[in-house]
Amino acid sequence: MNTAPAERLVIRREHLPMLGRVAWKNVRLRYKSSLFGFLWTLFNPLLFLLIFLFIFSRAFPQVANYPVFALTGLILWSFFATTSGHIMGSLVENAPVLRSIAVPPLVFPLSQLLAGVFNLLLSLLPFAAILWWFGWRPSAVTLLVLPAVGLFAVFVYGVSLALCALNVLFRDIGLLWSALLPALFYLTPVAYPPDLVPDDLRWVAAMNPLYHFTALAREVLYLGRLPDAGQWITTAGIALIALLGGTAVFNLLRRSFIANY
Repeated sequence: MNTAPAERLVIRREHLPMLGRVAWKNVRLRYKSSLFGFLWTLFNPLLFLLIFLFIFSRAFPQVANYPVFALTGLILWSFFATTSGHIMGSLVENAPVLRSIAVPPLVFPLSQLLAGVFNLLLSLLPFAAILWWFGWRPSAVTLLVLPAVGLFAVFVYGVSLALCALNVLFRDIGLLWSALLPALFYLTPVAYPPDLVPDDLRWVAAMNPLYHFTALAREVLYLGRLPDAGQWITTAGIALIALLGGTAVFNLLRRSFIANY
């Protein structure tokens, strides 16, 4: 390497054009040689929605407009699962570049986050059309989905940054994360209403950060209500803790990256 790890950790102003180029390259590479291109972003949550409609729509009669309820959770889940996987593998996949060019390692996980957020925001338009077809109507509160997505993106980045650093040293992290994702999915009220969780186990559900971000998004998109201050404070606190924790893990392990790229 041409520079010490500490010198290459911070993304300075001169690195921003590179960050933008790498992020855009990530967007293009995801759909390169793909027949349907961006439509694949919609395919996964829509497939799950069809399964939910077939299996669960009659199981939860207490949920008004179940398709809108399920899809608002699926949009966030799809972003979380996809983006965390891309960020986690970003350093290992770009190891040849990191060995030969003086570039901050953070460029690659951050560029994957930007690519994921771009895809998510772009997908909100066709998802809005689908929600409209199921009877959903936007309101002024709907605009709050943008800060909600921003907080969720910070949380996803923090968690994924820690996974990214660990994945450089321990390649089993990718396999472990793939095994944990289905468990997280079922622990998060995506397909079922939160009140289905027994009262004595609510504290367990509250320990799941995705539970709070899903509730915030549903408050805005599904219920069309202004979230209370407690919800914003809780999700902002979780996002900040994830970011600080992920950064701490990354900084702690970064000196070992050179020998393990």
